[in-house]
Amino acid sequence: MKLPQNQAALQAITELIEYAFNKKQPIIGEPLFLSRYHHADCFGTFHQEQLSSLVMSNHFQAKVFEGTVPMSGIGYVASYPEFRGSGGVSELMQEILTDLYENDVVISQLAPFSQGFYRQFGYENTSKQKQYHIPAAAFSYVVSEKAGEVQRGTWQEMKPQILTIYQQALKGQVGTVVREEWWWERLQEYYPHRFYAVCFDQKHQPQGYLIYRLQGDTFLVDELAYLSSFALRKLLTYMKAHVSSFARFSYAGPVYERLEEFFSEQETLEISIKPYMMSRIINFPQLFRHLPIDAKTIIVEVTEDRQCPWNVGQWQVTGKQCQKVEGKQADVRGTIHSWTELLLGDLSLQEGCFLDKFEVTNQKMMTVFPQGKQSFYDYF
Repeated sequence: MKLPQNQAALQAITELIEYAFNKKQPIIGEPLFLSRYHHADCFGTFHQEQLSSLVMSNHFQAKVFEGTVPMSGIGYVASYPEFRGSGGVSELMQEILTDLYENDVVISQLAPFSQGFYRQFGYENTSKQKQYHIPAAAFSYVVSEKAGEVQRGTWQEMKPQILTIYQQALKGQVGTVVREEWWWERLQEYYPHRFYAVCFDQKHQPQGYLIYRLQGDTFLVDELAYLSSFALRKLLTYMKAHVSSFARFSYAGPVYERLEEFFSEQETLEISIKPYMMSRIINFPQLFRHLPIDAKTIIVEVTEDRQCPWNVGQWQVTGKQCQKVEGKQADVRGTIHSWTELLLGDLSLQEGCFLDKFEVTNQKMMTVFPQGKQSFYDYF
């Protein structure tokens, strides 16, 4: 059931979270926790009037090309040990999906403790991270950018420029969180010892930013955002200026990141790609209304969606309109898992066909679906 936001519910919720996540201090009055709690719906199951399982659904907006859609960020999935395996969380996940649909939420995202567990509720891998481990010596192969400047400051000093750059960098993104003020401030409080640097071009226009931490002998990049190749070169030059103090540099960026192209010798770079977040389409036609489809009219079909049956069927897409039809031959057919990977991840339709995730009856469809980018540094 959806829990009320009252003191009794808050007490039960925080006690369960404290136990399940081994919190050392009470969180009932903790501003960091309350900032999430007050921007969320909590769902719980009970056993003899005791809260036994919990799932929190935070309210966000996510970028989908030129528009934004309501998005649910699932977190604090927990049960007391005596109730684990009893189906409480599964019951809540189904209830949440229905509630999200009834409240016009279009997509949902989460960080999985088990991909298999969440896949049974229609979630699929969509967000990946390209992880870089760079030894300090490798920066000798980076050509320093002399133009422009980098300014380092506190969060409050750099905040206006960082928010502007983040917003500009959202263009063409799919699934990336459109951060609201409360979420930005929460990130700052959650990571209190971070450093902020903004690079400016020769006209003193902000072009990129770097958010990082200094951990032992490691320079840890939390976020790297830039609007031009100049900005990336300038921020790499700023990182290079730290090689006398740090042995290694670490960064988990978006899968399309290309830092290695700025190193003339790359053999010492360690680069890997790992899954990060999973997504789920809650309202299929509403999502399609935000996609710049490169065709006048297409017919697509969702062949299976057990938890959100309202998505199943054939849909005719014409411009920004997406309406249910019957008795048509679909140009492209796939399950909700496949559509989630295609529309919210980096899977191409050609790859989807090769992996038997889609059936295509019209080969012209291979190029009509847009491929968005995703810069996902958030965690729920």
